[in-house]
Amino acid sequence: MNRIDFLKRLVGVAGLGVLPVSALLAKRKVYLLQCFVAGFRHYKGMELLEKMEVNDFIELRREPENEYDDFAVALYWQQEKIGFLPADFNETIARLIDAAALPLLAVITHLNREVKPWENVVVAVYFLQEEATSLPPHASYLQELAIPEYTTLKKSGNATGSPGQNGDESLADDFYNYTCRIIHLPSIDFAEARDYYQKYYGHNKVLVNGVEHVLVDNDGHYHYMYHNKPKKWVRADDGEEYILFEFDKRI
Repeated sequence: MNRIDFLKRLVGVAGLGVLPVSALLAKRKVYLLQCFVAGFRHYKGMELLEKMEVNDFIELRREPENEYDDFAVALYWQQEKIGFLPADFNETIARLIDAAALPLLAVITHLNREVKPWENVVVAVYFLQEEATSLPPHASYLQELAIPEYTTLKKSGNATGSPGQNGDESLADDFYNYTCRIIHLPSIDFAEARDYYQKYYGHNKVLVNGVEHVLVDNDGHYHYMYHNKPKKWVRADDGEEYILFEFDKRI
């Protein structure tokens, strides 16, 4: 597909029909966000990964009624849902979409099929600006894309056996394959993440040695998954086994 055909398709998909293609050719991309796709393995992402290519257009769709995130922005590739913008990055983008402040676009910037699913695809959100408009020197970073830092490597095999029987190397697999995950809210020193877990999971109480934790038993935790670090399997006061994890903003 040549550049003109791509831009015509972009105009049709993104609702920018009021702009002539010639105008788009004279515009630059100003990047607002670059991030991994959250929840990639729980929608159509894994099924479509082999067909995706760098520079593929991604559609942004707001989900204001999402039960796990008031600022949820879903990502679609060729009309198929592949995940979300992570909750720790999505509020500004969601507010811009809600206000129809400017047409926002998104594109795949990096693909890596050799890492864990939550790092397979990197997308960037941007808007188009007239090239005749000069950016101030301190804002030049808005035209740059970063090389993603991959924290996972694809390991042979998946988590097998019963909970707690896998070695430390597969603890991360256990964390994403099981839903018996608990976290100690007071230990989260990042207020936004602590408030998020309290809001959506605070009603799920689990006691471990008399200390209250909350159960994160669905995929809402993927919004903050880049900072989730599984620690160990523990036995709670109710006799059930859970994966204890923590939130670390530095990850």
